Amino acid sequence: MPSAGPGASELVFLDANVLFSASLGGEVFEAIWLGARKGRYWLATSPYCLLEARENLARKRPQALRGLKDRLKVVRLVPEAKGEAWMEGLVPEKDLPFLAAAVAAGASVLLTGDTRHFGPLMARQDLPLRVLTPGNFIRSFRPSG
Repeated sequence: MPSAGPGASELVFLDANVLFSASLGGEVFEAIWLGARKGRYWLATSPYCLLEARENLARKRPQALRGLKDRLKVVRLVPEAKGEAWMEGLVPEKDLPFLAAAVAAGASVLLTGDTRHFGPLMARQDLPLRVLTPGNFIRSFRPSG
C-alpha cells in the first residue's frame, strides 16, 4: 500500500457520515473539496451512502441539505456493489455496502468518521484501499493554496 498522498488519478470514496459532516461545513471538509476541485483526486460515493446522508440530514439538520447539494457538485456517483467473501466480518453488515462500493469502484481511499466500525481497518495494510478519517486524509495530503 503506497504511503504517499492521493494523486489526480485516485478515487476517494466518501462514507455517508462524511457527506453528512461535510454538509455542515468545516475546515477539513473545505480542504478535501478544494483538492477535488483542483483535480488532485476524484471524490465519489454510492447511492446508498447518499440516501443515508440525506435521510440523516433531513431528520437531524434539515437546514444543511442545501450544503449537501452544493458538495455533490464535485462528487461522482458510483454503482452499488455486493460484499465479497473476504469482506465478511471486517465491518458490521449494515456498513458492508459502503466498503463494497468503495472497493468495486477502485477507490484508493475510503473516508469515514465511523471509527467504531471502520477503526480496525485504518491500521491494516492488506486491504485494496486505505481507510482514513477526513482529518487523517488531509494530514497525509495537504492541498496547497
